[in-house]
Formats: sequence, structure tokens, C-alpha cells
Amino acid sequence: MNEQRSIVDGLLDECDRQAGLYSGKDIEFAQKALELSKSIQYDIGIYESHFRLARSLMSCGNNEEAIEHLSICYSIANSLGDKVRSARAANSFGIAYYNLGIISKSLDHLLEALEISKTNDYPDIECRVYNNICSILTELGDYESAIDYLYTLLDKCRNEELNLFPRCIVYRNLAHTLHSMNRVEESEKFVNLALEESVRQENPQIMCESYYILGKIRLSQNKIQEARDLFLKALALAQETSNEYYLVQIRIDLGKLYLSSDCCEEAYNTVLEAFNFVMKLDYPVLKRNAALTLAEVCQYTGNTDMLIEALTTYKDITRKLEDENLHRQQVFTKAQLMLFKLKKDNERLRVEIERDPLTGCLSSRTFPDRIVQSLSVHGNKGALVFIDIDNLKTINDTYGHDSGDDLLKSFAKDLARIMPKESLKIRISGDEFLVFIPKAGKEEASSALDKLIEALAQPRKIGNAMLPVLISAGIALYPEHSTDLVNLKKMADAAMYSAKQAGRGVYRVFNAS
Repeated sequence: MNEQRSIVDGLLDECDRQAGLYSGKDIEFAQKALELSKSIQYDIGIYESHFRLARSLMSCGNNEEAIEHLSICYSIANSLGDKVRSARAANSFGIAYYNLGIISKSLDHLLEALEISKTNDYPDIECRVYNNICSILTELGDYESAIDYLYTLLDKCRNEELNLFPRCIVYRNLAHTLHSMNRVEESEKFVNLALEESVRQENPQIMCESYYILGKIRLSQNKIQEARDLFLKALALAQETSNEYYLVQIRIDLGKLYLSSDCCEEAYNTVLEAFNFVMKLDYPVLKRNAALTLAEVCQYTGNTDMLIEALTTYKDITRKLEDENLHRQQVFTKAQLMLFKLKKDNERLRVEIERDPLTGCLSSRTFPDRIVQSLSVHGNKGALVFIDIDNLKTINDTYGHDSGDDLLKSFAKDLARIMPKESLKIRISGDEFLVFIPKAGKEEASSALDKLIEALAQPRKIGNAMLPVLISAGIALYPEHSTDLVNLKKMADAAMYSAKQAGRGVYRVFNAS
């Protein structure tokens, strides 16, 4: 029995290897593993064989058939009480229904997979589920939530030793979402990171998708020839990896590009190829898009017969989707409420962890990660300001800690009002604060501190007294002084100490000498 199970495991390993080679032979090995597993009643082998068959079918656009295999996987995992495999099956259900355009069912299964993976501490599956939820959020137009989740996911992926999730996929999704938000420069930055990482990891699928996104960016910049070349590179990789979805989507975009350049014959042939190909797949929304694009090309070229066929197909698919819409909306509303609750719970927990309850500033535990994130978004430059409140101890001793709290809240209010909106304000201890101003150099940081010191010098009601807030501050510059944020903080602290020695109420810029 053990020997036969080892043979099954070997067949499954070969299935995975063939899938990585995009040879098309992975289904053959999965079926052999399934037949042997059934003959020896090896439940794990049956699950894994069905799971791989579902994976292969989804990659070929046969999502409805894949769902039948996943139903068997789900049943086996539940009967065995195997939470890991239940989460994997639920996550794959989510992908299959997403491919079919049934967003409500997709979210139901993804949220189930997320709950299982969080409850049982399966961080690798949790990362995959978050990635899939982000794709749905982007499609629904909730870009801000998608970006927040993707940055959370990127933080989880930074530890290469854990290897929880491929960073190239996160970079690719950030590029796609940012492009959807028309944040072109940021999108291009992440798509280049995705290309670099996917080449390093030898991941042709993400290379394909990255070239496609870069082509969309170049098209939006009206760089038609460059966009065409990038689409063709992406198409070649889609053919190499048998990526059915992108074989259609890239041809649709190429067809539109050819049409805009008056290359009518190329446009017709390219879109017709996409149309004929997608009709064999289980991507109803993609089918509708291909039909509509073909109709547009036919209308432009005067091809009446094919125009009628394309419009008829478009009408039939639209009617089918609309017939299913009411039920989807009901389930979708339920899923949205669940997702809303999940988001609110996550936001509440994040605020509790990240925010200082008294001042509303970020807490010390967010250093240096939030600054690293800021640098990745705003560019490789910034000023770190170390601020010490000079008269907090005196006010605590003289008027009591309630008055000291009033002073801290008043200081934080001015800090938020005067410092640039994109700056990060971090309370690192009782009377010590850090402010990171992205993109700022010495002049910008000095100007901001001049305004802050002037505002804080105005007496305000602290307890029962009218008092100013007195500070000393130090500035250190990234990357000029250091690219190590912990070291940069020490430099800003040293500059602040120098300011205190100079008489307080002033600031100094770090000087290595």
C-alpha cells in the first residue's frame, strides 16, 4: 500500500513539473494519479489529483468543469477534517467563479478560505486569498481598499526565507490597480519591478501580464508602436504558457490598436481569432467583450454578415448574464456585507495597533515599516525630523498629567495641521516624536519646522493656564545622511540633542563632523 501511495505522490510531482513547463501533459499525470488513488482508496491522492485537474482546467478556461472537480476536493477535505485542504479548495472555488464572472459566489468562497486560513494560521494560503480578493476589489472599482490590501500583502512577502507568496504577482497587481486609478508613474514603477522579479524567478506568466500592462500604459501615453511591440511580446508569452485568458484579451486590445491606426485587415483578423477562440472557453464576460469588439470592427469595415453574428452573440451572452443577475445580486449583497465587516474589523485592529490613542499619531511600532512604504510610493528621498517637547515634564510636575495630556494633544493638532499632508507623524515615547517628510530636502524640512515652531510658540489653553509648546528638533536626510532608517533616526536624535544644548526652542540639521 505504501509503495502504491509513493507512486501516486510521484505522479503528482510529475504533474506539477509538467505544469511548470507548460507542456500540456500535466492533465495526463493527474488522471493517472487519480485512477491509482481510487483503486487503492487513497483519499489524499484522490483530493490532490482532482485539485490538479481543476487547476489545469481553469488554466484552459474550462471553469465549469473545474468546479465539478473542486466540489469533490471540498467534500473529501471536510470528511477528513483537513482545514488546509478545505482552505485551498475554497480559494480555488473563488478563482473559478471569478473567471465565470460570478463575483458573489467568488467572494463567498474567498471569504471562507480567508476565515479558515486566519483561524488556523496558514499564512501562505492567507496571502493567496488576499491577492484574489484584491483582484475582485479592483474589478469592482474599490481601488483604495485593493491598494491597502496589496501593500499589506507586499509586507508579508518581503521575507524571502519564508517565501509565503511571489512578490512579482503583488507588483503586477499593484501596477494593474494603480493603472486603473490613472496613477501612471506609480503603475510603471511597479510593472517594471514585476518584470524584473518575474525574470529573476523565471515566471513567464507574470512576464506576459506585465508586458501587457506596460503596453496599456504606453497606449495611454499615445506611444502606439511601443504599445504594439509590448502587446506582441505579451502574446508570445501567453502562447508559450497556454494562458487562455490573455490569448483573448491581448488580441482584443491589439485589434482596437490596429483599428485606431486604420489597419483594418489586421484588426479584423486579430479580433476574429480572439472571438473564435474565446467561444470554446468558460469566460462569459470575456466572450461578450470579444463579440462587442468584433462588432465594432465589422461596423467600421462594412462586414455585415459577421456584424450580425457578433451582435447576436453579444445579445445572447448579455441576456444570459442578466437572467442570472438577480440571484447574483442577492448573494453579492450578503458577500459585500461580510467583506465590509471584515474591512471594518481589520481597520479597527490596524488603528488600535498603529495609532497612539492620545495624540492620534502613528505609534512607535510602525517605525520603520511605514517609512519604508512611504519611500516605495513617493520616491527615494525624504527628511526625518526628531522632535522633543521641552516643557512637557515641567507642565506635568506643575499642573498635573491631565494638563500634560492637553499639551500633547495641542501639539499633535498643530503637527497635523502644519506638516505636509503626506508626512508621517510618529510618537515614539512620552515627549518624543518623529516626522518623516517624503521628497523633502534640507530646505523643505527647515521651512516646515519654522512654521511649526512659530505656531507652537503661540500660548494656548493648557489645563487652567495659557502656555506655549516649546520644542527642540533635529533633521537627518534620506539618502544623503544614511539609507539605514534606524541609523538615520539616531542621526536626527543627535541633531535634536545638539539643538537642546544650543538653548532649546530651535532645530539643527545633522552634521557628521
